[in-house]
Order: sequence, then C-alpha cells, then structure tokens
Amino acid sequence: MFNIVENYMELKKSMGTLINKSGYKNAYLAEQIGMPAPTFSVKKQRGSWTPSEIKQILDIIDSEKLEDFFLLELMRAEKDETILPVANLKKEMGW
Repeated sequence: MFNIVENYMELKKSMGTLINKSGYKNAYLAEQIGMPAPTFSVKKQRGSWTPSEIKQILDIIDSEKLEDFFLLELMRAEKDETILPVANLKKEMGW
C-alpha cells in the first residue's frame, strides 16, 4: 500500500519532467485541460497538481516512451532499498 502512495508522490513530483519530455507546449496543455497558462506554469514549477489534473495531462501526453522514462526513474529511486523475498512476507503474515 505504501508503495502505491510513494509511486503517486513520485509521479506528482515528476510531472514537470514528463511534460518537458513529452514535447507538448505548456500553453497547449493548459488550454486542453481548461487552465490559464500562468497557473499551469506555476503548478508545473511547484508540482502542485491535483489527481484530476494529473490524469487529464497524462491522457494527453501518455506514450510508451514516457512510461519507460518514468519506470526507469522509479527503478533508480528504489535501487538502494532493501528487497526481501516474498517468502519472508508470507512468513510474517502467517500464510
């Protein structure tokens, strides 16, 4: 469960980079989601997107290339985390 939240937080933080990598202009994306361009730029800088805004933007910029980029970033962020075998989890859960 925490992994889902952490991935969402990472996505929210990475939205500016994903938008830049997508090749779409800020003004175009802002217009498409019904937001003034200056507000869009501020949200992009601060990473203060709402879940609805993230979904709207991803619906426009989604591509396999961006998905690969985001997954690579997640893998880099998690590379130093301790990984335990599933058997250990099952043991702890009493399964």
